[in-house]
Amino acid sequence: MHLMIPNASALDEAARHALAGLALPNLAAQLARLSQAETWGSDELSPQPPHHLAEAALRQQAEPSAAAWAVDAGPELAWALMSPVHLAVGTDGVDVLPPAALQLSESDAARIVGVLRELWPEAEGWQWRLLDATRWAIGHASALDGLNGLAVASIERAAGRPVEPWLPDSRVLRRWQNEAQMLLHGHALNIEREARREHAVNSVWIGDIGRSNGQAAGVTVDPRLTEPLQNGDLAAWVEAWQRLDAGPLSQPLTSLTLCGERLARRFTAQPLSLMGRLKRRFQSPDVAAVLEAL
Repeated sequence: MHLMIPNASALDEAARHALAGLALPNLAAQLARLSQAETWGSDELSPQPPHHLAEAALRQQAEPSAAAWAVDAGPELAWALMSPVHLAVGTDGVDVLPPAALQLSESDAARIVGVLRELWPEAEGWQWRLLDATRWAIGHASALDGLNGLAVASIERAAGRPVEPWLPDSRVLRRWQNEAQMLLHGHALNIEREARREHAVNSVWIGDIGRSNGQAAGVTVDPRLTEPLQNGDLAAWVEAWQRLDAGPLSQPLTSLTLCGERLARRFTAQPLSLMGRLKRRFQSPDVAAVLEAL
């Protein structure tokens, strides 16, 4: 099995400190027998997270298209992921609250989507997929093609961070976002949520646009570290790491891809020379250093 772990590390100093004291014996054992192979990504400011770049390479695609992968689509339609968000206005600017922090129910999501369908109507060729309460996909045969390949930030980049660096350059996306905000303003659900002192769904994030070539990635992606890291819950992130180590990382793996904010690195089983085998035997991998380098 080839296992991919997104958000295996973070550049935040608190996350680095948590990693330094985290015992991951099965990850250490995997790194002790696997050799570093491909690396994907560049820096933490790129619009796509490294695990998307890695998956695109494994699928032999030039660009990531996480929306099309999420709906298991072929190349007939281009797809975009849409996420409900709360844009929180503070003294230092506007932050994107992570979608999971809204704690939307399936029924609440359906109410919001019912209004948003007005902007992307099925009568004009749009298709909708409600993947879960905070992850929706819209598809079209042609309307998204002009946006495919643009530097549009994934919600995984923007969530939990100031919005300004991640706003799209595309006038079409900005217009769609503004129109969605106007529809959501004063929506009955938001009035109910505010009365309960819950965050209003006052905007949507549109990204991860593209088509799939239909080719499988041949990888198992375990996303359990993503939500706690976006929510800034390091205790939950550490606990998720421990469950990963006790679960999937305790199984035989042919490849392991670890992904941070800057890079994704693949480790694979490769034949070693006698000297290489001896070196592996007497030198334990520095797991924290491997993760911090991502």
